[in-house]
Amino acid sequence: MWPLTNGLRCLTGPEASLFRGGVGMMIDQIVMELNSTPEESAPPFVDDGPTSDFGFCPPRWYSMWEPQQRVWLLERVTTSLLAARAAPPQSAIYEATVEAVYVEIADLIAMEITTGAPIQRGSWRGSLLDAYVQRCPEDSLLGALQFEATTMDPCLPPSLTRQWNEAQSEENSADANQANEANASELESSSNPSDRTEDSLRGKTRNSTNNSEEPDWMAWWTSVIERLVDATYGPRLHHEAERYRDGDPELLHRFLQSKGVNDKFMQRIPPLRSRGQTQAAIDRIQKMVFPDE
Repeated sequence: MWPLTNGLRCLTGPEASLFRGGVGMMIDQIVMELNSTPEESAPPFVDDGPTSDFGFCPPRWYSMWEPQQRVWLLERVTTSLLAARAAPPQSAIYEATVEAVYVEIADLIAMEITTGAPIQRGSWRGSLLDAYVQRCPEDSLLGALQFEATTMDPCLPPSLTRQWNEAQSEENSADANQANEANASELESSSNPSDRTEDSLRGKTRNSTNNSEEPDWMAWWTSVIERLVDATYGPRLHHEAERYRDGDPELLHRFLQSKGVNDKFMQRIPPLRSRGQTQAAIDRIQKMVFPDE
């Protein structure tokens, strides 16, 4: 059970399916990491801001730990969000682990977009939309996200594309009316024909530039993820608390106190476990995220 925005509960339905998929991919990657690096070798250098191939930056309070520690974190978070286990104490490491799962989902969606895979049942974008609709049934997806690209992801379902095109047509009509009124006013105030021609060309150039802008599909999908996480978990304190970490301890204490969490919020660290303990945790996680296998 986890303190979600709608009470102390577990993820269910499409939200749970999306989360399970993200955790499953993360566990597969950690298993590959463990199998490719001997235990006796020195740990590799880890940059303060590691990024994936698609530029997404996992939270430092998750990525900074060893693979065995990340497995421990994923098990604590997954068993609380998908099963009846009580949530761990509110801490930066647990908040960051939850966030890391959705960063992984963003990576998977970016990969799906670059390969041109369609949106269908079981795809990452399809699963994300299902989870979003479950969490925010009253929200107008397109209006809330304020997507400003000139066209939608060509793999979007036809119904969503039609909704976007209708919204864009209304916006374009309003812009055209404003432009016509502005042009009429300029024509009345301008007595030089060459000035009018120059102004008209400038207007055409602006319109051509706007119409030729490349759509940023990944930015739109990232907005969906961010909005889903905000609606599900509320604000993550570790982002704001990080600013106080290396400063005056009294300021950090006052900040944490104002948010209703104790001083250990930034102090908890995951234990470094043995290979056997780590493998047992991996097996338990896989049973949760791949129940039918």
